[in-house]
Amino acid sequence: MFTLVTIRFNNETLQLNYENRAKRGLSCIYASPYEISSKIYLNSPVFVIEMNNSTNKIEGIGLIKNKSSCDKYYKIQEVQCYNRYVYFGEYHVDRSTIELYNPYLVYVLDQILFKGYTHSKRGAGFTTIPEKVLTFDICKDINIKKEIRNLFISHFREKGTNNSTNK
Repeated sequence: MFTLVTIRFNNETLQLNYENRAKRGLSCIYASPYEISSKIYLNSPVFVIEMNNSTNKIEGIGLIKNKSSCDKYYKIQEVQCYNRYVYFGEYHVDRSTIELYNPYLVYVLDQILFKGYTHSKRGAGFTTIPEKVLTFDICKDINIKKEIRNLFISHFREKGTNNSTNK
């Protein structure tokens, strides 16, 4: 059992995230002012869809465990309160990789996350994607959760030990 969540960036905060990944040698890292919802089991897998609110496009998907790192203070974002809870992950795929695997998945995610009255552009930290959104008409030909899971299995089985497709 896994959960789909979103996290929001703008061009500047996304660039900071890329720089922190490279500096620390990580596939994905997310800083948030709030913990992931307590409704999500501790240590369970969480797919994090990275939203870029400057371009209205998803930038990638990371896989983390629902366990924040509290061993020390990490400065990921410029605004200190956004560094309160930090999550690390070993697996990440960028937008171009997702487009190669399934362009329709990218299209559907862009539509449901950025368009319409149920868009996910607002909020801070991690936001769980409601199940009802995954059953909209645009999603009738695709099982988003299954496609994301299969993308990661397929991609990282091919890549072997290389866990990231970062820019």
